[in-house]
Amino acid sequence: MKILKPNTGNETESILKSNVFIMVADYKLKKILKEIKISPGQHSWEWIIFEGGGIIDISEITVSGRYCSFDNAINKAVNDPYCSVYQFDSYEQMIKNWGLIIYIDNIKTKYKGKEE
Repeated sequence: MKILKPNTGNETESILKSNVFIMVADYKLKKILKEIKISPGQHSWEWIIFEGGGIIDISEITVSGRYCSFDNAINKAVNDPYCSVYQFDSYEQMIKNWGLIIYIDNIKTKYKGKEE
């Protein structure tokens, strides 16, 4: 299990597309990154809601959740301050660590409203 973080100090990082990627939002929603093949030569990468117990809900797939490439999908998620992205070697590793997949708050500065 590896947590993908923005601004690692390297210009590029190589990761295997065949690994399992889980994104968890600050409100605990978990999504899995999957390549969706519509027809030969037509595909997209999408973050799909992933419930515990292996249920994948494809009813929530929207155009706004589609990315034309793996790189675009993974980089948008890793650089979103309200998401944490985990990389697993296999589904078995993901299942073993399911309880450890949590949102990690990387936002350093917090703004709070005040009344004058």
